[in-house]
Amino acid sequence: AILLENSWDVPYVKPPLDDAAGAAMLQVAREVRAEWPGPLGLQLLEAANSQALQVAGEASLDFIRVEGYVFAHIGGAGLIEGCAGTLLRQRKAMGGEHIAVWADIKKKHCAHALTGDQTIGDHAKQAALFQANGLVITGTFTGEPPEEHDLFQVREAIGDRLPIITGSGLTLHNLEQLYPLADGFIVGSAFREGGDFLAPLVPERLDRFVDALAALR
Repeated sequence: AILLENSWDVPYVKPPLDDAAGAAMLQVAREVRAEWPGPLGLQLLEAANSQALQVAGEASLDFIRVEGYVFAHIGGAGLIEGCAGTLLRQRKAMGGEHIAVWADIKKKHCAHALTGDQTIGDHAKQAALFQANGLVITGTFTGEPPEEHDLFQVREAIGDRLPIITGSGLTLHNLEQLYPLADGFIVGSAFREGGDFLAPLVPERLDRFVDALAALR
C-alpha cells in the first residue's frame, strides 16, 4: 500500500487547511491513483481528517489515517478533539463507507495529559467501539518505534477485532523484533536519506527493506 501525507507543509496548522493545500493534495492523490492500482491512502496534517476524507472520496482512495479519532489531545498546533462521530457520518453521507479509517491511538508529537488516567488499551477499546477499521500505534516522535508493551496492551484490549499497525520508527534493525507484534507497518523515514523523514527517498533503502520483509514472511 501507499500512504500519502503533506509532510513538508510545516509548521502544521489546525484544520481546516487552506484551499491551496487541499487542492494540491487532491491533485497529488489523483495522479498517484492513476499510476498505482493497489491500496492507496491519505493523511492530512494536522488532524485535517474531514478534508482527507473528502479528498479520498474524490480521488478514489482506499483509506485515511486519522489523528484525534477518539478523545482529545494537544498537538503541535493546539487542541485536537475526537472526530469519530462526525467523520463516520460524513463518510456515510458521501457514500464512502468503503474508505477505511486507520485511527492513531495516543499519536506521536502530541501531549496526552488530558487523558492521563487512561491506558493505551482504553483508547484502543474506545476506537474499536467507535468503528475504526484499524489502529495505528506509534512512538513518541517520528522515527521512534512504539514500545513493545504498548503493542501488547492494545492487542490484549481488542484481541483480533481490528488490525494493529505500527506508525513510526520501523527500520531494518528492529523489523524482526516488531514484525510478530503487529498486522501492518507504516514506514517512511527508513526509506529516506539518512533516515530523515523529510529527506529524499532512496530506492536502494526501500529495496533492502522489502527484501528483509520478504525473508520474514
